[in-house]
Amino acid sequence: MDTLPRFLCDDPARYLAGRSHEAGRPLGAEEYVFTAPMGGPLRRSLLHKRYFRPAVLRPGLPEGLRVHDLRHTCAPILIGLGAHPKVIQERLGHSSIMVTMDVYGHLFPSLNEAMTERLDEVFRAARHVASEPPPHKIVPLR
Repeated sequence: MDTLPRFLCDDPARYLAGRSHEAGRPLGAEEYVFTAPMGGPLRRSLLHKRYFRPAVLRPGLPEGLRVHDLRHTCAPILIGLGAHPKVIQERLGHSSIMVTMDVYGHLFPSLNEAMTERLDEVFRAARHVASEPPPHKIVPLR
């Protein structure tokens, strides 16, 4: 995925390079990142138990943190960075922009305030231009 930030690629790249080294061959695109003990797909419960839970507990994050909570964290970060709602919809995999706005629309209130200020600026600029006297015409002498 070309929209995945580089910082999220570093650790998985090292992990996959280690697996490739252990296997003695390059890993194929069809292979799983996280595998069951005997290979093949990893059940969701094992993914949570072996990888996600230790990754949550290691830095001292709340014990009940769920994978879905990461989505709810991502959205406000993207909003704070000024991401367009359509970008947020695509990143979170929502079926429509309405889903995104229904869930996260309340986090956009400062946009309304900013728009009000910008409209005031446009009005003040237009009033200033309208109040200036027209430029004097130079009439050539005959």
